[in-house]
Amino acid sequence: MEQDKKAVIVPGELSAVMETDFEAKEFFASLSDGYKRGYCDWVGSAKQESTRQTRAGKALIMLQNKQKTLKT
Repeated sequence: MEQDKKAVIVPGELSAVMETDFEAKEFFASLSDGYKRGYCDWVGSAKQESTRQTRAGKALIMLQNKQKTLKT
């Protein structure tokens, strides 16, 4: 039986902040899809643009600190 895997869709806000930091972007790329999805869902689920921007900034700091899981 083949398992249907949900694609990881990186929100634009998160993608934009990772472009400013190569090491954070590389660390994100090294994460498993489950950890990536956690970051993407957290940033992308915010309804307001300002909240998505704030979360993306916090996510960048966590990625810079090599955190796999969200510790807000």
